[in-house]
Amino acid sequence: MKLNLLILFISLLTFIDSASAQTQKGNFYVGGSLYYNYDGGPGTTTVYNYPTGTTNYTVNNLTTFQFNPEFGYFLSKNWSIGIQPNYSRSSGTETSVFTSNTDPASNFTSSDNYHIDVVGLTINVRYYCMLTDKIGIFPQFGISSQNDLKNFSNGEITVLTSPNIVFFVTPKLGLNMGFGNIKYATDYHFNNSYVNVGFNNAISFGLNYYWGKK
Repeated sequence: MKLNLLILFISLLTFIDSASAQTQKGNFYVGGSLYYNYDGGPGTTTVYNYPTGTTNYTVNNLTTFQFNPEFGYFLSKNWSIGIQPNYSRSSGTETSVFTSNTDPASNFTSSDNYHIDVVGLTINVRYYCMLTDKIGIFPQFGISSQNDLKNFSNGEITVLTSPNIVFFVTPKLGLNMGFGNIKYATDYHFNNSYVNVGFNNAISFGLNYYWGKK
C-alpha cells in the first residue's frame, strides 16, 4: 500500500506545471524550516578526576527543536537576499555520580532536567541555478548571530556557506534540501573560534512559497 502511494505521488509530480520563472528580479519568497530530534539512548558521559574522587557526568534524553522562518527578495535574476529569525531549544537530563577516593560516605548521585533556549538572526544570500523547469541548485552564503536567551551575552557569530537543492512542487511552492555546511564561528563571550566542515551529518529540509511572477 505504501509503495502504491509513493508511485502515485511521483506520478502526480511529473505532471505539475513548471516553475522556472520564480527566480526573477522583484519576486519574493517566504517559508522556513522545522527540526525536531529526540535521542533516548545512553547519552554521553564525561569523567572528571579530582584529588578527592571522581565524577561521572552524563547527559541523556536529549531533545532538540528548531524553528527558522524566512523571508527573501530577488535583487536580480537568480540572486536573492533573505532574513531568517531563529529559535531553538535543547533539553535533556544531566546526572552526576561522585565517587570518593577516601570516604565512601561522601559518595552521591544527583540528577536534574535542563533546557537551553537560543535566539538568533541570519542574513543570507542565494544564487539560484535552475537545471530544469522544476529542479535547481543554490549555494547559500550567510552570517548569523546566536544568543542564549537566559544569558544574552553568551553567544556566537557565524559565517557559513551551504549547498542546496530546490524542487518546485507547484509553480510557487519549492522544497529545499541542504547538504551540510562549512562555517566559521566566534564565541564572543569566551573569545573562542572554530571551523566546522560537515556534508553528511547536517542535512536540512525547508519549504518556501514564491510570488511576484509577472
